[in-house]
Amino acid sequence: MTREKKSRGRQKFLPLVPVSQGSVPGDVNREQWLAATCAGFVSTSGANKEYYRVVLEVLWPTGHGIPGPYVTTEQLRDAVNVYRLSRHQGGQPYKPYIDVFRRVRELQGEEGVVGIGREGNTYQLVDLTLGKKRKPRTKLMDDLWEQILAKAYGQCAVCGRGEPEVRLEQDHKIPRVRSGGDEEENWQPLCGECNNFKSTSCRGCKLDCTQCSWAFPEEFAPLRLSAANIQRIRAHALEIGVDPHDLLNQVVAASQL
Repeated sequence: MTREKKSRGRQKFLPLVPVSQGSVPGDVNREQWLAATCAGFVSTSGANKEYYRVVLEVLWPTGHGIPGPYVTTEQLRDAVNVYRLSRHQGGQPYKPYIDVFRRVRELQGEEGVVGIGREGNTYQLVDLTLGKKRKPRTKLMDDLWEQILAKAYGQCAVCGRGEPEVRLEQDHKIPRVRSGGDEEENWQPLCGECNNFKSTSCRGCKLDCTQCSWAFPEEFAPLRLSAANIQRIRAHALEIGVDPHDLLNQVVAASQL
């Protein structure tokens, strides 16, 4: 029904293409394709499987051809929120869903729907190609996750923010697609924003993960100088005619730390 190709590391989103006026290559039936694709999801999260289906239904609307229409992140988020609201129960206020980009990235990566295109905040189901699925993401046991959080002082390992300001997520320091394992030493807490930034930086990267500031921020992340000290360094560098970065390195070297 659809062709399958092997996954090569982290797949990149396809570029957007002209929208179809109604035809579907191979005359694939929309409902049958959606049913078969959704039945094969490997995610261990029932909620995420439902969100994946909502995303696919928006990317391929009823009666539309393939390549599908251009769909914005906001449209996908609205669709997921409509679905969630229809099932919301209890007396607690509804909390709008925001992490749609992560779900689309998982759908295109882990779930093998590699025919998704993206440019900026716009998505498109370019074709119905399915790739090889990946091993489902591991979720840490609560006691181990608490130990990892305690080592990080309950903060994002990169930006230093903690809950409830941000929601902390479980992150593999060295990504699984780069042979990172599930051992305790390969986990760190990242806020959703930093996790998304890290994922974008990792896509297509061939550099050494063991020297990456995203994977090992405790060793390689840039140090945060106060605004006053940054201004002092820059002013003095301008005064003596040297590069501010060179001057800072000279100061550290002279201090014999």
